[in-house]
Amino acid sequence: MGKTVFMGNLPEWVTADEIEGWLNTEGIVFDEVKVIRDFETQESKGFAFVEASSAEDVEAIIKRFNRVPIDDKVLRVNEARPSESGKQRSRRRG
Repeated sequence: MGKTVFMGNLPEWVTADEIEGWLNTEGIVFDEVKVIRDFETQESKGFAFVEASSAEDVEAIIKRFNRVPIDDKVLRVNEARPSESGKQRSRRRG
C-alpha cells in the first residue's frame, strides 16, 4: 500500500494536471494527485494529496517541494497523517 503526501498552501489556480507536470519534470513516480475542491463551488481549497508507492518517492516529493515559493505563498509539503478522530467528517447542511 502506498503513502500519501499532503501539499498545502497552494494557489487557487493549481490543478492536479499542474502538480502532475511538476512531479513528471522532477522524475518522481506517483500514483494519483487529487486537489481538494469545495463541494458546492468546485473552487480549490488550497491543498492536495499525492499518492506514491514508495517511501523514496514520498521523501523526494517532500524534499523537492516543501517550502517552495509559488506566487505569494510558500508550499507546505509533508507526509499526510490520518485525522485525529479517525472518523469521517460530516458535511454541514444549511
